[in-house]
Amino acid sequence: MNTAASLARPRTAEQSVDRLRWFDGVWTAVATSAVLFSYTFGAKAAAMMLLLMPVYFAVRFRTAPRFLAATAPILLLPGFAMLSAIWSIEPGTTFYYGFQYFVTVMIGTAIGAGTDRRQALYGLFAAFLLFAVVSLGFGRSVGWGSGHAVAFAGMTGSKNAAADTAAVGLLVASAMLVACIRERRIAIVAAALGLMLIELWILRRAESTGSLAASAVAVMALVAWNLARLMTTQARTAIFLAIGAVMAVAALLQKFWLAPLVELLLKSAGKDATLTGRTYIWEKAFALIDARPVLGLGYNAFWRHGNIDAEGIWLFAGIKERAGFNFHNSFLEILVHLGYVGLALYGIVALAMFGLLLLRTMRAPNDMGILFCAYLSYVAVRLSIESQAFAPFNFSTVMVMAGLACAVWNRAAVASGPAPARRPAITPQNGRRWR
Repeated sequence: MNTAASLARPRTAEQSVDRLRWFDGVWTAVATSAVLFSYTFGAKAAAMMLLLMPVYFAVRFRTAPRFLAATAPILLLPGFAMLSAIWSIEPGTTFYYGFQYFVTVMIGTAIGAGTDRRQALYGLFAAFLLFAVVSLGFGRSVGWGSGHAVAFAGMTGSKNAAADTAAVGLLVASAMLVACIRERRIAIVAAALGLMLIELWILRRAESTGSLAASAVAVMALVAWNLARLMTTQARTAIFLAIGAVMAVAALLQKFWLAPLVELLLKSAGKDATLTGRTYIWEKAFALIDARPVLGLGYNAFWRHGNIDAEGIWLFAGIKERAGFNFHNSFLEILVHLGYVGLALYGIVALAMFGLLLLRTMRAPNDMGILFCAYLSYVAVRLSIESQAFAPFNFSTVMVMAGLACAVWNRAAVASGPAPARRPAITPQNGRRWR
């Protein structure tokens, strides 16, 4: 008997992960592409997203309970949105869109907490590269402001959405560039540089001051995080504690510097001081909040056809499709639809998860953790001028929830199962074998 042939190599949990690791990259790429192309493909993209989670659970059924338990705090957010159907002014509408929101949030949490991090990064990069190339080749321009000014909207519904996707694509490309320079993957380095150039062009042509300023902050944060990887844990802790203290002081004193900065940016971009009509929309939001401050109107109950107030805002903003609009302020959006109770829930979950992500990334830096720390910094800058992570089948919802879920990521959560028990192998010495 051939002794070498009789020695079967024992299977381990690590090898189980390797066998299905490709699934994580492909699934992430498909999920991200579906949400990025949702404006273009509409119901087809929505149907694809509805199928994604059943596919994920079919493949990862062994670890699904652990994944759901780890991300339960985040899933409370769409759960509360669906629950608001009880007091909503339009219960059917709230439950319908609340369910879609729940699915969208689950896709994000699966990317952030239920996939192999390296493969998830490749999947994100592939999706944003595809979207950027298609946008560059087949994208459209739209009018904006007064006069005959035009801005690039690409494959999205507006110039702001195009700028938002470009800013995030720039961050993903930067993270991919750093990872592949370290791994000496020359072809992917070239692709990442190409994506960065495309996204920078789109950012410039989309004429979005908010996205441009926020992306600059996020890129600087990503660079700082990667430089911090060269330091010891103690040095990183000291630096980020100092940065945190400065940011806290800046937040307390923002009334002295934020308004002049925004005014300067608007003036340099040739925009009016009302942020292209946002102040009018915010006045309407405050009136709605005063009417139902505790629990709000119900998730997505305001933006519906036939609602006179919503129709008036659409008319004011020139939204002919009468869809895909918001209050351009995350806090006001939550307050209008879910009240102060909803805002408190969102604030507690987001701050806790973001803090945990910062802590874990500071202690053990990795490419995905750094990417999402930078991305959530980008989102934080935009919270007061855009609605973030509150819409169903929206890429910002997927990305924000993925970033928060990344805080609870555990390698064991993506293993296909525990290693089977090892049994002795047949050898000339003991007559048994490994199975």
